[in-house]
Amino acid sequence: MSNKTTIALSLPAPHPAQTKIIQESKRFNVVCCGRRWGKTVLGMERLIHPALKGKPVAWFSPTNKLMADTWRELRATLAPVTRDKSEQEKRIELISGGVIELWSLDSPDAGRGRKYAVVVVDEAAMIPALAEAWQQSIRPTLTDLQGSAWFLSTPKGMNYF
Repeated sequence: MSNKTTIALSLPAPHPAQTKIIQESKRFNVVCCGRRWGKTVLGMERLIHPALKGKPVAWFSPTNKLMADTWRELRATLAPVTRDKSEQEKRIELISGGVIELWSLDSPDAGRGRKYAVVVVDEAAMIPALAEAWQQSIRPTLTDLQGSAWFLSTPKGMNYF
């Protein structure tokens, strides 16, 4: 007799353009699209699935304010499979063993010392120190697990994004 319980999550299905990007993805991905295209939904999808498989993943935003909606959405969507969460640390631990951490890039040292299977950098064009954050902090978090990265943004001038 099995004690396994099935928990159904309501996750949005990627639209055709998102599906194409997912199918053609590489280890490092840059997605530059207009407003309302669904970059945030794509980014959350890229994190939720590996976290459900027990992997550590992270979301990086330019500021706490820009991260707030994503935090609320992830918290609500993953509530049925959440073992523990920290509002202070913006960290969700799942019953699968996976962990989702959200970081503000107010400091380019965010995430330093962690290891991740996938990272999403949201609104990447709005991060003034993106090059420094990527090279010195975020990129090294992907080494141990040979993780992947997703840079999502609308264009905003000529910058590192």
